[in-house]
Amino acid sequence: MQRILVADVGGTNCRMGSFRLEGTSLALERSARISSANLESGQDLFLALSQGLDLRPEEAGAVVIGLAGPVDGQKGSLTNGRLRVDLAAVPSLAGTGRCLLLNDFMLQAYAILTPPGAQASYVAGPEQKKGEDAIFPGKEPAGRVKNTCVRKTHAVVGAGTGLGAASLLLTDQGVPLAVPSEAGHVAFAFLDKEEQDYGRALCKGLGRAFASAENVLCGRGLSTLHYYLTGQMLHPSQAGDSALSRDTPTLRWYARFLGRFCQEWILSSLCREGLWIAGGVAAANPLCVSCPSFSEALYAGAGDVVSLLQSVPVRLVTDTDSGLWGGAYAGLALCGIELADIENA
Repeated sequence: MQRILVADVGGTNCRMGSFRLEGTSLALERSARISSANLESGQDLFLALSQGLDLRPEEAGAVVIGLAGPVDGQKGSLTNGRLRVDLAAVPSLAGTGRCLLLNDFMLQAYAILTPPGAQASYVAGPEQKKGEDAIFPGKEPAGRVKNTCVRKTHAVVGAGTGLGAASLLLTDQGVPLAVPSEAGHVAFAFLDKEEQDYGRALCKGLGRAFASAENVLCGRGLSTLHYYLTGQMLHPSQAGDSALSRDTPTLRWYARFLGRFCQEWILSSLCREGLWIAGGVAAANPLCVSCPSFSEALYAGAGDVVSLLQSVPVRLVTDTDSGLWGGAYAGLALCGIELADIENA
């Protein structure tokens, strides 16, 4: 039996999990959560893992770290936090090949292939692709010529302290490949005059020439939108409780903006196998994706590609440990297990 340790580090929370690996079966045996504000270095993070999960990282078969920010090889940093990680500066793990540093939405992409992805609730589009399993990869059929062509594309987006987006590609050989992005930092499109007035006010407050999708949809973006519409400045969680739990102008605006970003990511990633919506905002406030404003924006103005959009299943991930499951899935290769061989239950 081996164990895989995972840390999913966002701008606000650091979730940690210890997974038991027996054969090709994964089980989450322990989890913990701390504030990301307490973390500044890789050493801080590994100490937190050891204390929170009662297992030293050096004793695990694999350690997977997901950071909500750009990652380059063994180095990464939080976009909305002080944490900077350099695996080379952690002597006990450096060069062992047992530690993996990834963008946090690569973890969310791999999570599509785990129980939280399978249990995600239906939002829009067809509930399941006809004639095949829309979620899990399968072995290549006997006799097929092996190649590395992409056979299926899935995608995930999510808003929390920041905004993430990634794709999951499955090859003809059933090999899953998570592809990160920084799509949350692209300019957001405000359409009619009412929206453009808000966009100008937002840019003025930010001191920026344009507002990014993250500026609009992350937790702080929700607070700013609610203040603009109501004059009440609330913490993101308070704004969610106050304005996203019932039909309000804030709900309608926010759902419309989220639906628009989802449409853009579906078209950008061509995720014909489905879009999974993760992140703390939607998980805590499911009306964001179930109210009419979301679905209207998801298909609005699509023209010739509306049929493509309507063919894509859209699901909401409600398990807040999904990133941990995705990290454990990514860590299987470090334990010498082929990802296509893992049991998905």
